[in-house]
Amino acid sequence: MAGGVELSRLDKVFWPDAGLTKGDLIEYVKAVAPQFLRNLRNRPLTVIRFPDGVEGGSFYQKETPKYAPEWVSTVTLPADSGRGKRTEVRYTLCNDRRTLVWLANQAAIEFHPWLSRMDRLERPETLIMDVDPPPGRFDLAVRTALVVREVLSRHGLEGCAKTSGAKGVHVYVPLQRRHGYGAASGAAYALAREAAESEPDLVTVEFLKKERGGRVFLDATRIGPGKHVVAAYSPRARSGAPVSFPAADRRGRGPGRRIALRAQTWNVQRPTMRTPPPTTTDQSSPWRDTSTWSVLGRPASSPWRMTIEPGIPPSPRAAR
Repeated sequence: MAGGVELSRLDKVFWPDAGLTKGDLIEYVKAVAPQFLRNLRNRPLTVIRFPDGVEGGSFYQKETPKYAPEWVSTVTLPADSGRGKRTEVRYTLCNDRRTLVWLANQAAIEFHPWLSRMDRLERPETLIMDVDPPPGRFDLAVRTALVVREVLSRHGLEGCAKTSGAKGVHVYVPLQRRHGYGAASGAAYALAREAAESEPDLVTVEFLKKERGGRVFLDATRIGPGKHVVAAYSPRARSGAPVSFPAADRRGRGPGRRIALRAQTWNVQRPTMRTPPPTTTDQSSPWRDTSTWSVLGRPASSPWRMTIEPGIPPSPRAAR
């Protein structure tokens, strides 16, 4: 029993190609718990569970199971309208190490929190842009992250980045939580569109793959109530057991050129549950505690002061 959690079937293989088991998953989340929890605490959480490992079936879990221990914190929110008959969802709040271990023991491999916290649920604390390169071109994701950095700089903004744990990069911009999801979504799309206009041969905001022409898709449609992005430090259900890992230069800023060099190294040996890079304990990184981001965002340089028209991001459903 670990911290009051009764563990089971620890030798069950979850990543066959890496030889990693359920027990390895639990040991990993325990090791990174201080950093991991800072990115999960007080956020409605969706997990993706793989009861038979990454090569077996999986399912998204928003609703906290009825059998969850009474010490698991939850919050009940209205369900996304138009999706099923459920009117409410009782989300898990992963606020402590015990809950994190319990979820891992439930075969939760991927952790996808909201972009806002319970104290101001209607106000996201970050803009996020998902840098999605063509298959096998992680180097283009790095180049695009540098373009985004230049666009942010024009508006007096700073951001930080992490590997997605899949094929790309996530760029985050801290906010002061003064605006709702609609304004944040419009501003993110405006920034993404400006990046695409700056480097049209490299970057696109076209949702349809057939329209991208081999360019990097800068996706700004991941912002909204109930939408979620995989958390920093979360494992991914992919070959090799990769993790979504923060990138930061020594100044704690990014994505910068040192990040680019490090990210290019990741293209050869990306962070995994067994080989996380040394930034895990980097106290200079803005990822050390995202709860401080509302302080890091500067009032005079918020994206709402941009003179360009934010526009409306295209709906993924409509694009399909």
